[in-house]
Amino acid sequence: MKVEVKLFGAFRDHQPDGCVHLELAPGARVDDLRLALEAYASAHWPAFCPKLLKYSAFASEKAVLREADPVPEDGRMAVLPPVSGG
Repeated sequence: MKVEVKLFGAFRDHQPDGCVHLELAPGARVDDLRLALEAYASAHWPAFCPKLLKYSAFASEKAVLREADPVPEDGRMAVLPPVSGG
């Protein structure tokens, strides 16, 4: 299945167009997507910090998803790094 991952926060600094396209097996879950994005980032983003991805959330257009949740059939996802502010 083709998945389009929109990038936000620090991830967007690595990929200015703000989007990554990945190929996952049918029935893939969010944890599969996390691993695929980590592999892509490690290969393409020299300053990539895996720790940031570890603490990031993944969301569909309707909800934040958990690791065991399936990737939506439309393949549209976002990766949301943790935020802080004051």
